[in-house]
Amino acid sequence: MRRPALYSATTLYVSLGIATAAHATSVTVPPTDPQPIFGGSEVEECGWPTTVSMDGCTGTLVHPEVVVFAAHCMFFAGGGGPAFVSFGESDSGFAREVATSDCTMWPGWVPDESTFGFDVAFCTLSEPVLDVPIVPILMGCETEILQAGQDITLVGYGVTETGAFGTKHEVDTQVNGMEGLEINVGGGGTSSCNGDSGGPAYVQLEDGTWRVFGITSRGITGDCNGQSIYGLIHSHTEWIEDETGIDITPCHDADGTWNPTDACTEFPLDPGIGNAGWEEGCGPGRLSGPSATCGDPFPFEEETSSTGAGETGLDESGTGDSGGDTGLPGGTAGSATDADGSGGGVTGTGTGAGTGDDGSQDSDDQVITCTCRSDAPAPGWAWLLIPIVGVMRRRR
Repeated sequence: MRRPALYSATTLYVSLGIATAAHATSVTVPPTDPQPIFGGSEVEECGWPTTVSMDGCTGTLVHPEVVVFAAHCMFFAGGGGPAFVSFGESDSGFAREVATSDCTMWPGWVPDESTFGFDVAFCTLSEPVLDVPIVPILMGCETEILQAGQDITLVGYGVTETGAFGTKHEVDTQVNGMEGLEINVGGGGTSSCNGDSGGPAYVQLEDGTWRVFGITSRGITGDCNGQSIYGLIHSHTEWIEDETGIDITPCHDADGTWNPTDACTEFPLDPGIGNAGWEEGCGPGRLSGPSATCGDPFPFEEETSSTGAGETGLDESGTGDSGGDTGLPGGTAGSATDADGSGGGVTGTGTGAGTGDDGSQDSDDQVITCTCRSDAPAPGWAWLLIPIVGVMRRRR
């Protein structure tokens, strides 16, 4: 699910004596017609409704007022980011569009290895989207689930195995391992592709709820069959919250510490299934009770009876064992020992992934291709990026 590359690899290393850093040890220019994704399928109406289209890239609604996506997509939307985000399943007729009020990328980001892990941007919306059920960001102890071999789902509007572009697709694949501050996923024909840049990676927790954890950044091969590199949203929540003044993590502090609010509940149990039409905001579908993935749930009070007695109905012993009164369908996603938000749970590597626990990258793996739209106008200053952006390939 990727889009054809924006530019050819024209080596315009001219003027100003700028030493342009290579994206990687080796660089592969993607073919004009990228190889298709295999194993994916078209999303049904209202499936993964928080996955949005962003002017040729893909993004994720993580809060009614905030969408996250890839920093490199900023350059293909006139430099200032997308003017609006589109909700729905196809660019042949999106269900709705919401204007952005401001878009910001990670400060100092440039498309080379010096900023690996920081290919992240966000837009705030001109009006909140209140009727679409939000899949929360994977945070704190929840990040321990990101082990090699973990099943995940990638979603985006990029190129498919038929060569089509602009229709939301999903593909199930697995985590391979860490690549420094990023995560390596997919491969073997199940991966993201041109046009999927900035799009999400989702994972289901033990309690049956889902979390979004990834931002599509790039691929490490010259086609769409290989492994993909995703940024980790939880590494940037503190920056996003500081910039926006909006709390986008209802169950955790920005550093990953468990600190549930009254919004730490009613998370989607089946976000990939269309539960309603866009007229109803695609929801709510089946929802969880108060979350207890990394600690005790928020102490909601039960409605007061006619006698005035009101008990919470939740276990207040501090053990987190509420005897099923939280309404959760299962257990937790792991211990709360990793409350600092670092989430360094991934230790294994897949074929062609990082070398091991230290997240270092094999030099022959570092092949980068961009995945952004081919028809967006570049700002006057964006010509400086052509030497480096031209070798990237757009992802789902």
